[in-house]
Amino acid sequence: MQRPLILVFLCAALLMVGCTKPPYRAPDKSLAQLNGDYTDCYSQASLTANTPPYPDNLFRTVSDQTDQCMKSRGYTGGCLFD
Repeated sequence: MQRPLILVFLCAALLMVGCTKPPYRAPDKSLAQLNGDYTDCYSQASLTANTPPYPDNLFRTVSDQTDQCMKSRGYTGGCLFD
């Protein structure tokens, strides 16, 4: 019984480690600039989503608007496994 549990735990840990890098990247921008841009995009998306009329799915709306903002600033998205 312990082996399957350990195997599941190790697989979950590997997936989490693969997603620890920032979800956006741009070759010509530093990590500090990425963090600043992400904070700005996320703040704008949160403010928009938390202003009436409220969306049905707050998390999805904030995520989608943040993603659109980051892409408009030249970043590519997605979880990075490299």
